[in-house]
Amino acid sequence: MEEVLEGKDATYLLTDHHRLDKCIELLHMRFAQHAWEDILTIADHLHSLAENMYNEAQKARSQKFPYLFKAERPLVFYYGFSYLAKGTALQKLGLYDQAREYILKYSELGWFSGLDKIGWEEVERFKFFAKANLFVNDLLSGKLSVLPEYVRFLEDNPEELLPGLVTIMETASLHLVNVDDLLERFSEKIEDFGNLEDATNRTHYFRFLYHRAVYYTKHQRYQDSVQLILLFLTSYNMINDADFKRFVVLFEVYRQYASGEQIEQYQNICKELLKHEKGISISDDDIRSR
Repeated sequence: MEEVLEGKDATYLLTDHHRLDKCIELLHMRFAQHAWEDILTIADHLHSLAENMYNEAQKARSQKFPYLFKAERPLVFYYGFSYLAKGTALQKLGLYDQAREYILKYSELGWFSGLDKIGWEEVERFKFFAKANLFVNDLLSGKLSVLPEYVRFLEDNPEELLPGLVTIMETASLHLVNVDDLLERFSEKIEDFGNLEDATNRTHYFRFLYHRAVYYTKHQRYQDSVQLILLFLTSYNMINDADFKRFVVLFEVYRQYASGEQIEQYQNICKELLKHEKGISISDDDIRSR
């Protein structure tokens, strides 16, 4: 635990209250890095901290003593987030039955004592997250019968459509389901997603492109897959190195199916990237160190 929480990332672990927010910060960082094992460790630590503080608050109330809570969010948020983070990591590791247990844990936090208006709002948010994530967990685990209900859920909650389509494409690839009708159904929305600029939605959009590209390869639509890979790579200034490497590897695996025009486009993208590298000179097709 100390290696995860008290290394170079730990900049202000001063009190338990600070530790709560530091855990949230580290969890977001590890999510971006896909460090699922670390997330399990940090989530357990966050839960232990939140539970201890909840018990302390309960004891103070029973003795009619004030209990000063100084974190950025209500205590119920940290309690629920510890379950959400662990459930998500377990899901990413393919441990769907265990993930489901944790989703159910944050699906109903109304028993949490001492909730104020903001606290109740957090309870409702976690209830909504749990509903969405149960669909996701069921689909990824192969319970495809919930797909029509999930699609209705996405239509009723348009803010969930983009991450929802990521789940649908990943499910389609994992379980060889044809979802062309859904891609057509949401085609106008999908076109709009390419114009989103905030970091979270860009991340969802790139994941959607990746899983859609994989989906096309599973259905032997290789040139369609290559075209999506190129669409991703043209956004290189907005993507992280890990995602870039995944798409480059995907292109190289399916390079044999690319058209001459697609290969030329790929080479031009690579040349454009190399222009920004120090010590490398490009002249026509000749690339050399300076």
